[in-house]
Amino acid sequence: MSDKSLSAQEKINNLVSLYKKNLYKEALIEAKSLAKQYPYISIIYNIYGIINIALSDFDQSLDCFYKALKLKPGYVEAQYNLGISLTHLGRTEEAILSYTKAIELKPDYASAHDSLIRALAFCNPEKSNLNPCVIANRLLQNINYKYDSNKHISDDDVITFFQRCNNVILENINNLGLDETEIFRSNTIDLNCERHFRIFNTFNAIPEYCFGCYKVQINTKNVIELFKLYFVFDKLNLKNNNPRKCMIEMRPDVSDNYKGYIYCFTLSEANEIQNQLAVILNKKINKNVSILVKRGCSEFAISHPQYKKINQNDGQLMKYNKEWQSKEKFIDDKFTKKNQSKQKVLRDNLPGASVSDILIMRNWLAYAKIIGDLSYKKISKKITISPVAEKKISGYLLRRKKEFSSSPD
Repeated sequence: MSDKSLSAQEKINNLVSLYKKNLYKEALIEAKSLAKQYPYISIIYNIYGIINIALSDFDQSLDCFYKALKLKPGYVEAQYNLGISLTHLGRTEEAILSYTKAIELKPDYASAHDSLIRALAFCNPEKSNLNPCVIANRLLQNINYKYDSNKHISDDDVITFFQRCNNVILENINNLGLDETEIFRSNTIDLNCERHFRIFNTFNAIPEYCFGCYKVQINTKNVIELFKLYFVFDKLNLKNNNPRKCMIEMRPDVSDNYKGYIYCFTLSEANEIQNQLAVILNKKINKNVSILVKRGCSEFAISHPQYKKINQNDGQLMKYNKEWQSKEKFIDDKFTKKNQSKQKVLRDNLPGASVSDILIMRNWLAYAKIIGDLSYKKISKKITISPVAEKKISGYLLRRKKEFSSSPD
């Protein structure tokens, strides 16, 4: 059957098939062709925009979604995707408006709710917005917690803070949840981890960039200490404003339950931050908090054990394999469009509590409940366990429980 004999819908189906197979550049050529053949079909422009997002051409994707919406006002998927493009371009307040419009059109649009919640971690809209998430985020931003750099963070500080914040969630958006488990601070440095893991997962090759990546890892003994680490990270003043996160460990092959990471770009920087942090954590949490410097991501070290070994005196034991350059080039050529007019723009997280922070903290407490960490009861006894968290951890629940119960006090 020739291409000319295919209907518009069959051609659209073929276009979607190319996209789902990750054949983005082939899909891009087809989308351009279909847009010329059928300039009044809105779904073609929507798919065209999605393909441009996959190829990191956010400026071009924006144009596609505007065309889709012009052809079909109230096109909820295009309205949502417009928000995604605006987010990537750093136009966060406009993105928030786009997400809330999508939710108005489709109140049960889960992806739009999730993206809105994530965007609100970076921006409190100046314009009036009656969306309950926006209202809740503004209320949370007005809740200040006690943080004296010279004083220990008490359990009561954590309890009071979470209860006040959780009440805002209960009163405004208690029907919403978020399946994420990591809280970030400072995201203006693009670590490009998605690209690096795409290379690793495809070829078992560690990208060259990752050979210069170091992390300061902090392990806390229970969930209430993880909350205290969140306070520290929110207020932490680092010379290079390094990206950092607090998290619960959901990877089955990686040990320790509660962690914080600070991303560093040289070994000397990591050592310096480790020393700085040791003084702070001894004062703010306790003297037994584990702080160590590690190289790159744990997944890399599982596959390449030499990678994790750090030599403090000279060059590292495992060097970058130059044969992997072709692997990196293959991925970059496949997933990046040349000469995009605008690149992804990153913004710092807002300091203080956001909706996403509190919903993720709820997941932390649910995790603590699952593994038998009873310190969660100090913060909140009424915690509902997320089905997603329970499913993720169910396969290695016995290990997590055993690891927690055997950890030193």
